[in-house]
Amino acid sequence: MIKKLKQTCFWLSLLVLVACGTTRQAAQPMWTTTVTTVTLADSLWTFSQTHPDGFTLNISTWEMPTKGIAVAYSATQDRHDRDDLEFVVSHARSHGGHVGGWLDTETGRYYFDSVRVFPEDSIAQASQFGRENAQIAIYILSSGKEIRLED
Repeated sequence: MIKKLKQTCFWLSLLVLVACGTTRQAAQPMWTTTVTTVTLADSLWTFSQTHPDGFTLNISTWEMPTKGIAVAYSATQDRHDRDDLEFVVSHARSHGGHVGGWLDTETGRYYFDSVRVFPEDSIAQASQFGRENAQIAIYILSSGKEIRLED
């Protein structure tokens, strides 16, 4: 009976020590695993490295539309690096789901934007939207033609 009581006290003491965190170091495994979470922004950053001249991508399907006119939203204007992509992705998720990257050949700067894709027969509407959103240019996806917008 005393032996059983001692065992019970031992296990209760061990339980209290674990609950208090005093055995934390001993409870950790000898090895550790590093878990890397790859975000959509990380994937887009990598994707942009393989598309240095630019791209338009549907972030839900991971497909590049071949038709339409891509026009960026002003809310994501002047985004140029990996840290900016989190905001661009967040905006795109609630505004049609397209992200664009493009190289401004006149300045050499690479831009990331949440973009709206208009039908190709809506050039006037796309241009107006571009001006309203203070964009430098709009882009016709099927021909790869950039149209600079006048101030």
